[in-house]
Amino acid sequence: MVIEVHKNVMLAIVLSVVVIMASLTGAIMLLGWPGASDEVAKFTIRDDRGGDIGFPDYPQRIVSLGSSFTEIIIALNEGDRLVGVDYSGAALEGLPKDVVDLGKTSSLSMETLMELEPDCVIIWNFGMYQDLIAKMEKKGLKVVALYPRSVNDTLFAIERIGNLLGTEASNLADELRQRVNAVFEKTKDIPDEERKKVFLVLASYGGQTAGSGTISNELIEMAGGRNIFVDEKGNFLANKEEVLKREPDVIVVENSPLGDNKYFNDLYGDTEIVNHDQIYYIDSGMLTTSPRLVEALEQLAKWLHPELFP
Repeated sequence: MVIEVHKNVMLAIVLSVVVIMASLTGAIMLLGWPGASDEVAKFTIRDDRGGDIGFPDYPQRIVSLGSSFTEIIIALNEGDRLVGVDYSGAALEGLPKDVVDLGKTSSLSMETLMELEPDCVIIWNFGMYQDLIAKMEKKGLKVVALYPRSVNDTLFAIERIGNLLGTEASNLADELRQRVNAVFEKTKDIPDEERKKVFLVLASYGGQTAGSGTISNELIEMAGGRNIFVDEKGNFLANKEEVLKREPDVIVVENSPLGDNKYFNDLYGDTEIVNHDQIYYIDSGMLTTSPRLVEALEQLAKWLHPELFP
């Protein structure tokens, strides 16, 4: 009988410890660890690392280390909450006059960042930034790491950032979805032989082109085109001989100092692209994960199929 009592006592102690540890773990997860404190989380956000970050209130001093995220915040009419941005978003319209340009994320000054006293940092969830993210969290900063990779991911990112800000974002996301669907409904059944072959030149990537697995390739296909480098992956520099071999019908160039029509006319000489004036220019920053990607899709569709999009 005595032995049984001891067993019961020990069982009760073990169960108590388990309950206490579970409660502590839950509290840490709720607050977002590392960087947890004694605060009570008002809400949590799950970022693309798969963890939940707890916030005591909606952030009012935001650092955005990605022009795509900066554009989303501005599009949601919350640009006044930005206290710092990386160099890629420093020239965007809609930023506060006193916003700090933090330069390149890869060479970010932790001292300058901390002086801004941000209550949230939004950053790309790239492998190269994981050490930086860990350092920021060790300093007690709330870090939300996102990595939208597609059109749908981008629209979802708008809603997620809206939730983070406590701002209505579903109306904007739904409007953009409707515009995307309006284009895709007209292009989805176009047979391959009627899809113009597209060569894309990205100034934002130093004149590289885009292969499969990129949002640029997705936009070309949704617009009713065929990317001549769809059999390649990611972004890379394409040589002139390979471009000519693949016989593009259209060249789409991000506006940049890379060159005007004369540059490409001289480069590709007496080809169908040049002879039929099939070189088009699109604003930089549109072929990426920002709200403007819908404008890019609509513009591409008009160039590739003017009969469908008068």
